[in-house]
Amino acid sequence: MMDSVIDQRETGAITGTATPAPARILIRSSNWLGDAVMTVPAVAAIKRSNPGSHIAILTRSKLADFWRIVPEVDEVIEISPRDSVFAVARKIRSGFEMALLLPNSMRAALEVYLARIPRRVGSCGKSRSWLLNEIVPAGVKPGPPQHQFLRYLELARFVGATIDDSICRVESAFSQTRGRALKDEAHSLKASVRIGLCAGAEYGPAKRWLPERFAEVVNTVSQRRACEWVLLGSTRDEMIGEQIAGQIEDKFSNLIGKTTLAELITTLSGCRLLVTNDTGTMHLASYLGVPTVAIFGSTEPALTGPLGKGHRVLRHHVVCSPCFLRKCPLDFRCMRSVEAGEVVEAVLRMLDE
Repeated sequence: MMDSVIDQRETGAITGTATPAPARILIRSSNWLGDAVMTVPAVAAIKRSNPGSHIAILTRSKLADFWRIVPEVDEVIEISPRDSVFAVARKIRSGFEMALLLPNSMRAALEVYLARIPRRVGSCGKSRSWLLNEIVPAGVKPGPPQHQFLRYLELARFVGATIDDSICRVESAFSQTRGRALKDEAHSLKASVRIGLCAGAEYGPAKRWLPERFAEVVNTVSQRRACEWVLLGSTRDEMIGEQIAGQIEDKFSNLIGKTTLAELITTLSGCRLLVTNDTGTMHLASYLGVPTVAIFGSTEPALTGPLGKGHRVLRHHVVCSPCFLRKCPLDFRCMRSVEAGEVVEAVLRMLDE
């Protein structure tokens, strides 16, 4: 068992190059919700270091509603599933002085190259160095593994952002005004203590705790506390949701596959806490300031655990973990070693707090 990984953040101030700050900056978002949330400190650092600049996020449409609630973002440019690289290039050919690429894909580099953005910054992945004119060094540091969000902060530092201790707190970037509005809207929808549950995982089954144990947690907690559970997830998780729903004895709502991202944000904002696997929903909850009980197996919480304070990470290290595989080739021992009673204890303690 371990607490949130935010204490791994670097301390002190780090300043980047003396290059004059561009007035119009395009930032290409990561394509997955969890990765996008982990890039928020980098985006916030760039904006706060260049308060007069115009920050535009280029993102897949599925993540647009998330970026719209990030206060440091001035504009959201959507990429639809039908857009070719040429169509995207036309969308961003509007006077941007710099493009910072958060993903390592060839396509992301080709988009900004075709848009003729003069300063194109990113890591040298996927044989795309010839499309960029500023390459961020890999810079692997000795010692324990560093959280993924620190790698994104290094990209921000490279383009001149000042990085200090406060920028590392993801939830600090969430505007109080917007946060209060979301929470007021969410609380008006619920009549009792609401607990979210996210039992799926986009990456694969190796990240998914056992459905019957999720159901056991719901039933046991409901016997000891007055609460309402809400099942959350994408359409890919519907079968898992049905398995859990069929074993739940108390009041719950099954919203798996039934919410847009905007609706998920509102629903999560009204939750007292979230019980979850290592998922994008887990990271979204941490950004919204919702405490999580996060269950890890095949992945490494030191790299991708929830950011912020008040989280509980449940993970038993076994000889083969972390393997980072989509499917377990053995006996799923990393996840099976996490008992339902541990999760129940963590949930009850957090409700009492």
